[in-house]
Amino acid sequence: MRDINEYTAEVFRRSEKKLKERKRKRSRILAMSIPMCLIITLCLVMNLPKMLNENMNNAPNDEACENLAGESAPELSPTEASTGAQNNNSSSQLYSLNAFDSFSFSLTWNCYGVSSYNSETGELIKTTDATHPEDYITTYFLTDEQKLEIYNLITDLNMASYPDKYDPHGDGLKSSPSMTLILTVKDHISEKTIAAEDIALTFESDNKAGQRFLSTCEAIQNILTSTDAWQALPDYEFLYE
Repeated sequence: MRDINEYTAEVFRRSEKKLKERKRKRSRILAMSIPMCLIITLCLVMNLPKMLNENMNNAPNDEACENLAGESAPELSPTEASTGAQNNNSSSQLYSLNAFDSFSFSLTWNCYGVSSYNSETGELIKTTDATHPEDYITTYFLTDEQKLEIYNLITDLNMASYPDKYDPHGDGLKSSPSMTLILTVKDHISEKTIAAEDIALTFESDNKAGQRFLSTCEAIQNILTSTDAWQALPDYEFLYE
């Protein structure tokens, strides 16, 4: 009986020893885990601002969102330019957003180019072919309506599609006297001139692009010659046949 009791006591001692060993291992693991968790938490706290900043920098901006949606930035149409309303215009046109505010032009026309106008200076010349050419010069600034009408005409022309030196007839048609048309347009970022010098004295062309250019110049000329300032200038001293 004593041997059985001793054996039982020995089993209990070993079991108790194993339980104590397991408790010690758990305590060591717990002791190591707490500092590790503190270190990880500290690293996260220190790097959180940097991580947030990187996420913000990588976020898509408004332009990228527009591109993803297949939309382009709106531009002002010539008709709506003075009111600030917006729509989508062709990117191939000469003018850019808000170009109307900085838009200016000059036109030389008539036989041999004796007449001209500059919207920046307001200088309006009826003719340079006179005994006293200074008598045929005046100053006139376009009204907002007139400027907008001419802006529309020139925008529809799409001057960027024309060469700098141009014959709107394109078939060698000539006349005597000849006509000169020089149209220059500027906005805040660009300038374009189309010079049609010594061309046939007619505003009709078999060429579609040539007709568009001639019609635009003629329409601008008609606006200028219908003003009171032009009408107040003396009659031509010399007439051409």
